Amino acid sequence: MTKAGRGRAGAARRTVLGVCVCVLLLACAGAAAWFVPDIASDERAWRAATPCAAVTPDSGREDCLTTVPAVIARTDPNPPKQDSWLYFTGSRPLARLAVSSEAAVDFEAGDHVRLTVWRGQVMKVTGEGHVWHEHVTTPGSLAVLAAVLALAGAYPGAQVALRLRYGRRLHGDEVPPSALPFAGVLVGTALWLLPLCYLHPTTLLSSPVPLTWAAAGSLLTLALFRQAWRATSIRTPGEPGAPEQPDEGEVFLPARFLEPTDYNPHGFGTHILVGDGTLAVAPGPGHFAAKRIPVERLTVRNVRRARGSDGDTVPRSWHIAELDDAGTPIRLSAAPADLTRILRELQSGGIA
Repeated sequence: MTKAGRGRAGAARRTVLGVCVCVLLLACAGAAAWFVPDIASDERAWRAATPCAAVTPDSGREDCLTTVPAVIARTDPNPPKQDSWLYFTGSRPLARLAVSSEAAVDFEAGDHVRLTVWRGQVMKVTGEGHVWHEHVTTPGSLAVLAAVLALAGAYPGAQVALRLRYGRRLHGDEVPPSALPFAGVLVGTALWLLPLCYLHPTTLLSSPVPLTWAAAGSLLTLALFRQAWRATSIRTPGEPGAPEQPDEGEVFLPARFLEPTDYNPHGFGTHILVGDGTLAVAPGPGHFAAKRIPVERLTVRNVRRARGSDGDTVPRSWHIAELDDAGTPIRLSAAPADLTRILRELQSGGIA
């Protein structure tokens, strides 16, 4: 298989993988969001629960608080990421209870405690000077989780969208633009969406404040999306782009020769000096160690988009000028507008 064929096959696999990851994360986000109303209802019921009255029948004790005495037989503390346990004498009212590691250290064998039971679950253990509470999932935290999963799923979705957007326009092993600009959209969206989800998980439509918040945030996301869409647009070499800026004298443009030469030893150059009548390559935006480029030896053969074979040091948005250096092929990479100016300087020096 040719390199271009392998590149297309790899792109197809990455597209399928991206679709699967996107669908999985969005499905998880939808499942988490589905349970938000139920969690909100349970939290309200727990906060409103009161102790059961003596005359409350057994059938009605699910939604009130029952207090049961118990004696701790032993404790089993474990590291924070593992369950720790309280064991009860005579396995009454239950054999053991999973608690935090701090609670397993605080309580001791022989402690007389009171267990608060709600809907058949121990929600609190109270002893002499120590209290443990069962963690209650809040609708806000679950809504934030759903939003995070949705935002995480949107990034591989953006990568897939870019491959589909430009798949037929790419040649050989050319790579599509990076989806990083869309990561900025997701970060900007998270800044307003996550607090909104936490504070108003089930009351988005209940008052003007969350509605205004959501509307303003959506406008911000739309503006960021437009910028990301433009930033990931492909401009074919030679296509009309943004209006050229007038030359403003001497300037160092970020650019790299991809092959080492006598004027670019060991590929040290990261910038090219233009505007003073002499092209030079330098290891940074300054005159230190700058070396003159022998433009009289160079001939422009082709200008194209960056490819995977050009290496990881070349940004995807840059273009490549294929040059002939006295019979030796070399490549020069730079941002499209910068490369256009550099080549114009070459041509003004009498190089075709």
